[in-house]
Amino acid sequence: MSKTGHLHVLVVFAPRSRKRVAGRYVSCRPWLVPHAGDVVLVHGARLLVVGVSVAENRIAVYTRGLRPRLPPAPRPPIPSVASNVVTMPIGRRSVVVDFLRYHVLVRVFNGDANAWLAHIKANGADAGDVRFARLLRTRLRADPTLISAIRRMVDATPLWAGVGA
Repeated sequence: MSKTGHLHVLVVFAPRSRKRVAGRYVSCRPWLVPHAGDVVLVHGARLLVVGVSVAENRIAVYTRGLRPRLPPAPRPPIPSVASNVVTMPIGRRSVVVDFLRYHVLVRVFNGDANAWLAHIKANGADAGDVRFARLLRTRLRADPTLISAIRRMVDATPLWAGVGA
């Protein structure tokens, strides 16, 4: 029982009916009054509120049925890639692997990303190497001074014996 000793009743009528009850609910606390346009769920059925009547501790909700939800529309197929577009392989990012790739770029290919990509195309390589080389080529085109910073980093951390001595 509530503080006032009254029970609060919510009556939801069946769609398009003022007599047939779809659901009756009792509470010790007052119900939130639904408004026209709200959707209520009664025994798994979604009902649209079209009218509400409030009388003391009783709320009467008049409803209309909603159409069942349609399944989501199928997604359109992925368009085929144009012939002049090269798809980027998915590569996992690792700081250590990228560090070693910088060494390969400088020590083996003398900082020429295009030569590295040509070697990869001729001999095959890891998809991550392709992605890294393409990304680096793009960055080098945008900032030609980047290769000098990469060379300084590689020279500061020699990995091969006899290199840089």
